[in-house]
Amino acid sequence: LASEDGPPGRGNGGGRGPSSDANAKPAAAKKAPEENSIEEKIRLMSDQDVLIAFGPHVRSGDSEASRVHQEYLSNKSQRDFIKNARKFLVEHESKPKTKVPENNSDGSVAKEVADSYNKPVTQADRNISDKKAVSVSPSAPRPPPGLQAPMQSVGMEDRKDSSINNNPPRLPPGMGYPPPGMASLPPQQRVTPNPSQNRPGPPPGMPAPIRTPTVGTASPLPKNPTSSILPARTPPPPAAAAAKSANNAPATTPAKPVKVRRTQTRCEQQPGRLFANEMPAAAFNSAPEPSLTARPRSELTARWVLPLPYLRNRALRRFEAQKAVHGAPPQNLTIRDALDNLAVGLFRRGAMDSGSQSSIVSKEILGSSDSAGKTGRPSEDYFFNVDQRTDSVFGTVPFYAPRTPGNVAFRLYYEDEPHVTLATGPCIHVIPADGDVDSVLRFILSNFKSKKTNGISSMNSLASVLELFSPRQNERFFDGAGRVAWGCICESRKVVEQAGYTYIKKKKDLEDRLVAESIKEELPDLNSLGIDVGHESSACKIDVTHDEEEKEKEKNASSETKAKWSLEEYSNERKWRDMQLVYASVLKAAVSNDASYVLLKRDLLSKIQLEYELWCPMTEAFAPNIYASKKGSKPGPGLPGDVSAFPNPVGKDHVKKCQESRNNMQEQVLGFIPQSRQVLPSAKGYQWKKAGRNFFKELSSAMSEIYHDEYAVSDKVWKRRERVRATIESIVSTSGEFPVGTKVAVFGSSANGFGSPNSDLDLCLQVPPSATGFTKENGVEAMTNLATKFTDAGLTDVDTVRLTARIPIVKFNVPYSDDGEEILVECDLSLQNPLACLNTSLLHAYSKISPTACVLASIIKRWAKNRDINNPSQHTLSSYGYVIMLISFLTSRDFNKKGHVSDVGNEPNPILPNLQLVDPSWAQNPVGPYREIPAKPRNQDTMMQHPTEPNYYVNSYFYRSGLEGLQRFCSENHDAETSLGALLASFFHYFAYDFDYKKHVVSLSTKHSSHPMEREIKAEEDGWSLFRQGLAIEDPFELFYDVAHVVRAPNFQHIRKEFSLAYTKIVDAAYTKGDLPTGREIIDLICEPVSDDQSSA
Repeated sequence: LASEDGPPGRGNGGGRGPSSDANAKPAAAKKAPEENSIEEKIRLMSDQDVLIAFGPHVRSGDSEASRVHQEYLSNKSQRDFIKNARKFLVEHESKPKTKVPENNSDGSVAKEVADSYNKPVTQADRNISDKKAVSVSPSAPRPPPGLQAPMQSVGMEDRKDSSINNNPPRLPPGMGYPPPGMASLPPQQRVTPNPSQNRPGPPPGMPAPIRTPTVGTASPLPKNPTSSILPARTPPPPAAAAAKSANNAPATTPAKPVKVRRTQTRCEQQPGRLFANEMPAAAFNSAPEPSLTARPRSELTARWVLPLPYLRNRALRRFEAQKAVHGAPPQNLTIRDALDNLAVGLFRRGAMDSGSQSSIVSKEILGSSDSAGKTGRPSEDYFFNVDQRTDSVFGTVPFYAPRTPGNVAFRLYYEDEPHVTLATGPCIHVIPADGDVDSVLRFILSNFKSKKTNGISSMNSLASVLELFSPRQNERFFDGAGRVAWGCICESRKVVEQAGYTYIKKKKDLEDRLVAESIKEELPDLNSLGIDVGHESSACKIDVTHDEEEKEKEKNASSETKAKWSLEEYSNERKWRDMQLVYASVLKAAVSNDASYVLLKRDLLSKIQLEYELWCPMTEAFAPNIYASKKGSKPGPGLPGDVSAFPNPVGKDHVKKCQESRNNMQEQVLGFIPQSRQVLPSAKGYQWKKAGRNFFKELSSAMSEIYHDEYAVSDKVWKRRERVRATIESIVSTSGEFPVGTKVAVFGSSANGFGSPNSDLDLCLQVPPSATGFTKENGVEAMTNLATKFTDAGLTDVDTVRLTARIPIVKFNVPYSDDGEEILVECDLSLQNPLACLNTSLLHAYSKISPTACVLASIIKRWAKNRDINNPSQHTLSSYGYVIMLISFLTSRDFNKKGHVSDVGNEPNPILPNLQLVDPSWAQNPVGPYREIPAKPRNQDTMMQHPTEPNYYVNSYFYRSGLEGLQRFCSENHDAETSLGALLASFFHYFAYDFDYKKHVVSLSTKHSSHPMEREIKAEEDGWSLFRQGLAIEDPFELFYDVAHVVRAPNFQHIRKEFSLAYTKIVDAAYTKGDLPTGREIIDLICEPVSDDQSSA
């Protein structure tokens, strides 16, 4: 038979008509030579080419190919397998095929190919390799109800008169290119990822959200349709063939999937943009932290934008992967192929993973090829289109807000690469209105009843409802919702009690196994006791060496078993602690909301209050409920028990008894009873006023005295450090190992103003920017050679162990003669550490504007060191971390002149201005209320390349010029004679009781008028753990870096306990009934060194 595009008159059919049976045999006879040529061609193929050609048939589900492959798996004969594969290829290639015609002149594919999609031919199927080709969505999908399409779908084959170039489509408002605020950049900051696109680009560190540079050396896809990158999508293999292939496949154990961490989490790193109801994400909006408020089950619309260059580059990568597998270039790449597997998902903000398995709901842009589809919806595409003006593809996907309250966000990603986030939308706050409370609570109650999960997510949702409840209606309106809310609280209690019994059972089981293992180890060796073990002759005796090897194996196995059980014990304790924490958050939300009485009856609220009195945040456990034990009930470990056991009505005596039960537990577990009340001269028991003494004045005086005696750095020490620095720089310059102009700078506690005379000297090699060929590998080799020069120069204890670290370091001692006294100056020399120098400059600026911060930091570091919570190698916090906590506290809270926290005033009044956000105009002349700028400026002067992260840019801005005005503001803002002691006490109280470690992160990036940085934001933007219970500190410049990442959960509990103990000692000293201590005695009591036994415990 002649093909459709064959010459007319070939064969008896006249070129295009069907042939008769009589004409079929001659046609077959004519093709015999062609079949022989195919057989000859395949016979001459190498074995490797045969395998490459045979592989796609196995993957496509061909039954005959699967049979050949299965035979090879059975007999493992490679010769027979190659022979059968050649035979299969000959038979397969000899079968008559329908030739797929090439693309028409207008770029649309022919009807035969379009029928394989079961879709009408549209311009969406044009070749994406042609940059001028326009691809739009087919006419089947429509915009969501109530939403006007941003651009009408064009490109149907019968609309030959449509001209995209004459009528260029436009994006919706706020979706144009470039992003707002990036259009008027200076020429030095403009970049052009593609030479053919002469549009201005953003500066370094601010990549265009809808464009991406070419990957590697890849160029845009070729314009010739016959050399396209990816094949057109084909229908899946028949179900019967797929089932047969599955049955014939060998049984293998599936490999455990490797968990891949989510990448491109920040908006400035993402190639696309994502809008929620026309609102952009934070990085592309002038207003800080944009968010959208929605009711449960309300309509949402996600608008997404992706650049065509990014789609081309991704298609090129997929082409290379397919070429390596199939061995032949695929054909006919279209926009639809580039959008295949692209999805928009609605996630809880901060969810660690992307993909349909981790989302609340996920929707793919393209419909499924079958009626059922991957998600069970009809095979229709969601709306998408092309904007030639911005060279991008955009579309819309309708959603509904989740049923339960909380924070959610859209993410754009590919289902086959879910860890790569293409775009992130703004935060959406789902808050129930008065009419939604009842339905939301009923949905939560149904989740409790279903028992499909462990109940933690339902309790978190319940806590959010109780916390956000702000009614506008009266109590009668919420009668039904109140009954459901109480039912949810009772179900929460059941979940926690069941978890408690499970915890006890598993704990007892682990203890029994450990006891049995210990008894087994204590049993004596029968051979060592001379007991006959049943061997009748010397020939049957076990070799001594072999016996020792067996004992060693048993010992190792026992150690591994104990380690495994220890992990199980830790996991059991953690699950039980997390369950109590989330239940306590439910109780806290109910008792802390002043409007809870509208939802819950007052007698029920009083019982919840009584139950919450048993909770101790220091131990993260509930104290025993004395009323439950009196009633004869059997409460779980540390659980309040049945709420019906509480008295009704609840009086002050009942609250006092619950507090006594909690105090007894704290005394047993912590060794002291935490005190959280404020130290006030008017309080009962305050004896200092009667004695004519001022508690905070004496404490402040003692702190100043200790600082000046032990921590203030004299001019003599500064000169010594400068001479050592100059000596090292001289050795570096004469070594010939580094480029000309390399400098040595001092950083860290030796230069930031928060150190002491005994601080080590941290040095940094600063290679000039002109030395472009000097890499890290060259630097490590040069520092290795430099270490030899140090030894030759008389430096001692030269250590090069840390040269392979992320920041290479050489440690050494420099002999120094100080007025006839020989001393050794301990030094650390690192290579190219600009961020450490930047942090040093920031802290030095804080120390210059406020000596108060230096005094406080010295006492806090003294306390942390003596209490053994200042050693990162032991999983506690570094001194740098405590300084960041102090600065965050002094810049984020309002204080009165005496140093007490005062959040009553309307005007902001921090002790320290935030140098990264302070308004420069106000800082030069600080008159009037404290002011801050909306966000840090981003330009070529402030953005710098990260030294070790190639795709990350650091905003180095902070106010550093004209500090005289800020010095005047800090000195006039508080009374130095009394404020130091009050600030120290407030610091301990804040991080012991006030700071919410579950929700917030210590950060200097938040404005004074806003709340602390939410942990959800860091989890969404930087991939931090959302459910990690512990301390988290954001670095001022490396925003993705958690300074407290080394602190583990048990160590965090110990650190928080020490905060509480320090404040408790201050309260006890203020309200002592005996002899009043002096200020120095109070400092010594707070900073009392921990004993070796306590440290090991």
